[in-house]
Amino acid sequence: MTLIKSISGIRGTIGGRPGDNLTPPDIIKFTSAFAEWVRHQSGKDRPKIVTGRDARVSGEMVSQLVNGTLMASGIDVIDLGLATTPTVEIAVTGEMAD
Repeated sequence: MTLIKSISGIRGTIGGRPGDNLTPPDIIKFTSAFAEWVRHQSGKDRPKIVTGRDARVSGEMVSQLVNGTLMASGIDVIDLGLATTPTVEIAVTGEMAD
């Protein structure tokens, strides 16, 4: 599957060449850009983001890359681990995350 970038996010097959599939460098690049956007939009020194992951084999690896990149960018991360999208959505409100 080719790396798909759209208004609703990014999708791709794990592995392969950066820019063609979803690779660790791609995950770090997109997460870093998102972290910068959140910092700018929130106006906070340490914004808060809630993350969750799905049950795919690659889920834990992607989660670690995303959470590590967010923390390295000065974001406070609340990692729910394995969680559904609605659960993450409720946690964003409940934690007053950015």
